[in-house]
This record gives sequence, C-alpha cells and structure tokens, in this order.
Amino acid sequence: MDWVDEKMETFRIWIRNLPIKKALIAYLCIAAVAALLLSFATTQVCERWMDILVERNALDTDSMYASDGGHYVYYHEKGKLSAWEQTGMIFLQEISKWCPFVYTVITMLVFASFFYRKRLKKPFAILEGAVDRIGRKDLDFTVSYASEDEMGRLCASFEEMRKSLEENQKEMWKLVEDQKQLNAAFAHDLRTPLTVIRGYSDFLVRYLPKGTISQEKLKDTLGLLAEQCGRLERFSGTMKSLRSVEEIPFHPVRKKSSEIAARILGMVDALNMAKEVRICYRNQMKDQKLYLDEDLFLEVLDNLLSNAKRYAESHVEILTETEGDILYLFVSDDGLGFSEDALLNASHLYFSEGTKEEHFGIGLNLSAILCRKHGGDVSYTNCISGNGAVVSASFRIRKEI
Repeated sequence: MDWVDEKMETFRIWIRNLPIKKALIAYLCIAAVAALLLSFATTQVCERWMDILVERNALDTDSMYASDGGHYVYYHEKGKLSAWEQTGMIFLQEISKWCPFVYTVITMLVFASFFYRKRLKKPFAILEGAVDRIGRKDLDFTVSYASEDEMGRLCASFEEMRKSLEENQKEMWKLVEDQKQLNAAFAHDLRTPLTVIRGYSDFLVRYLPKGTISQEKLKDTLGLLAEQCGRLERFSGTMKSLRSVEEIPFHPVRKKSSEIAARILGMVDALNMAKEVRICYRNQMKDQKLYLDEDLFLEVLDNLLSNAKRYAESHVEILTETEGDILYLFVSDDGLGFSEDALLNASHLYFSEGTKEEHFGIGLNLSAILCRKHGGDVSYTNCISGNGAVVSASFRIRKEI
C-alpha cells in the first residue's frame, strides 16, 4: 500500500505541476472518456431493457418498422405492444440517442468546475488577497503557491514584486528618517554657535558704546564672531547637500592642541556672557599636534554642551585631555544626572523623559555617529559624587583612522 500511495502522490504532483494548457486538455480528455463510458453503459442498459420487453412479448424483430417519428414500433400476432410498453420502448430509445450529448455537457461542466477548484481557485484567492493587502499598504506577508505551472510562476513573480515594494518602502522610510535626523542635527547644532554669537554681540552692545573695550579685545571678539559665522556657513552648506547624518564629510588636518584649546575657551567665554549657566574649561592636553577634524570636534562639543546646559542646575565643566593617540572630551553638569531608563536609552535618537519637550537623545546619537567617523565613540554615566551627569567623547588623533 505504501508503494501505491507513493505512486499516487507522485502522479498527483505530476498533474499539479502540468502547464495549465496541458492540464486543461488532460481534464477535457478525462471528461470525454467519462462521457463515453457513461454513454456506453447507459446504451447497454437501455438495450438490455428493450431486449427484455421483446423477449417477454415474444416479438418477431422482423415485424418492426420505422414510423414517421423515427421510432421502432413492434406488432404482435395478437396485436401491438401495450401503450405503456410502447412508451417505455420509445423512452429507452430516446435515452440511448441523446445520452452521449447529455453526458458530454455534464462531464465537461463537472470537470471544468473541478479544474477551476484544483488549479485556479487557490492561486486566484492568494493573488486577490495579496492585491488587497498591498492596496492597504500592508506588505508584511508572503505570496506562496506550491506549483510549477503558470499560476505558481505568477505567484512567485508576485512575491518578487512584493519584496521589491517592501524594500522600496523600507528605503523610503529610511530616507524619511534620515531626513528627520538630518533636520534634527541641523537644528541641534545651530544652538551653541548662535549662543556664542549672541554672547559676543551682547558684549559688544554693552561695552563698545562706553569705550571700555581695547582695540585688541575688539579685534579678537570680531575674529571669534567671524569664525562662528564661517562655521555656520560651512555647516549649512554641508547639510544642504546631504541625505543622512552618516554622509557628513570627514576632513581631518594637522592642528596644534593649543589652537583647539583656544577655540574652546573662546566659545566658553561667549557662552558665559549669555549667563545661562556657568561654564568652566580645563585643558589637560599635551602640547602636541593633533590630526583632527575641527568642525566635527566642535559639533560634538556643541551637542554635549547643549544637553548639559539644559539639565545643569548652575554649573557645566568641560575637560580635554590626550592619552596616547586618543583625545578625550568630557562634559559634566551638576543636574540630576541620568535616570536608570536614560542610562539604557539615552543614545536612542528620539529619547526624552520628564517634562522636557526636546529629545536629548538627538545630541548623544549624533555625537556618537561623528565620533565613530573619527575613530572614537561616546559614553555616558553619572558623576561619582552622585550629582550630575558626565559624557565622554573620544577621537583618534593619529593619521591612520
């Protein structure tokens, strides 16, 4: 029986995988054979019944003749067949005459319906359901039909189309998210330069009319303002041509550590003029040349300072130091520090907590991306003293990054 079952299953698979045209011909041939067999069987039964009537009435088959209606009428020596026997003979003759046509129509309809159910109904239902889900922008499904015929290949092609649509949709969403991230980065990174410019502008407005600013101080202040404006111009020009934050260019050059310290100190002085929180800077870098992308470094500093200022009570501290081929940037504040949830999720792009409407995850996430471009990374924790948070950013400062 196992051998028979195996052969039957092989035959069913062979039939299922036949091309639709050949399968339809096969079904029609089976229907024709079925109609032929049924017609033959019905004719034999009818002839047997007519023979029974002839034998029972001892009729002489030579005495029959064809009437105008085309039916055979039998006469008996004592008279013709009774009315019901004559009707039965005519009925049996009609069945024999018309049964091939009737059986052909019936078997064709039955096998056509069977062909539809076996070969077309399921793939049509699969495709119809797929079209409906795609119309509802739901691509989280698969189109699968286990057959090697045209419908199977059509379903496979439809599945490839669905995968392509799904990939395009994911790519579209990624582009949207990248654009959102880029916009967030642009807005986030504008804060500190604008605050520096505002601080120096307020300083000039306050003291320049009084004549209490020396020419050297005025020159330095205007130079710092020009630097911040140039930085904003470069930043906006870069952002205009980018599609994602990962595409931010990386152009490290040789810089003296003293130059970097002077830039940071100038930013700190300007920010302190805004009198939001008190910012102090400690420089522990060795006097050496750094292979550094200054704009990228300052963007990271801007992001970390922006977060620290928002959460500090009154004080923010910046520390820079070098160790081997790594430059470390530490920014700490005296706020409440990171909560347990923030310690786990603060680097997520849109993470926020409490009553703050803005997402401080933007600054940490973008800083981490920029630091990785520079061969470093970002880490964060709470201060050992228990008050405030500290964020560390690292940058590889040798040429082989």
